[in-house]
Amino acid sequence: MEDLEKIPLDFSLNNNMLLTTTMGTNFIVNIPKCVSTSNFSPVTVRVAVAQVPDSAALPGVTDTEQIENLRKTSQATVYFAGEFKSVSCRVARDLLVMDMADSQYALITVIGYQVGSEFCRQTKGPFCNQALKPSNFYRLNFFFLDDKSQIRAHTDWSPAIQTRNVTNYESADASFEGRAGGMIVITILVSVGGFVIVIALIVAVALSNKK
Repeated sequence: MEDLEKIPLDFSLNNNMLLTTTMGTNFIVNIPKCVSTSNFSPVTVRVAVAQVPDSAALPGVTDTEQIENLRKTSQATVYFAGEFKSVSCRVARDLLVMDMADSQYALITVIGYQVGSEFCRQTKGPFCNQALKPSNFYRLNFFFLDDKSQIRAHTDWSPAIQTRNVTNYESADASFEGRAGGMIVITILVSVGGFVIVIALIVAVALSNKK
């Protein structure tokens, strides 16, 4: 890993309550909105998860070959949980944010990556983003792959994140279960239909009184 380029990343996002709140079997972290590098063109971001014994410990990984796959090694403590497409900084600058919603539109914003969103026995695919263990410490590392699927850079390990203590982790946090790849989207849908109806009724009453 010493030969890979280092990409800086703040794993929390302005102390956003959703990103800093952890569950018993999962948590959410900030994702790279774009990657600036002159050495290669980032195409894919692959997520590595490491279970560590305490908040001070670091994963004993010096090579990407030591990061395992839960499909092959179900008890791995350092594993790839999934991957998603990388957005170049040039494309990110060209994106526009629409701060508007009504009954016909929904504003969808990707805010982070959910770690611990799957039960491996219920999912398919090359990776498994398995539900985490309660009251345990985890660290994250984002690896960046080029157009030839070669790992070229990484973010280094995140600060240790501890999951909440629950007694039955398979039944906890059910509302977050089943998000493919762990990508979290917050959909803001503001319906104005009811408001329009109320205004229309008020106007109708006012007009009838004038008559």
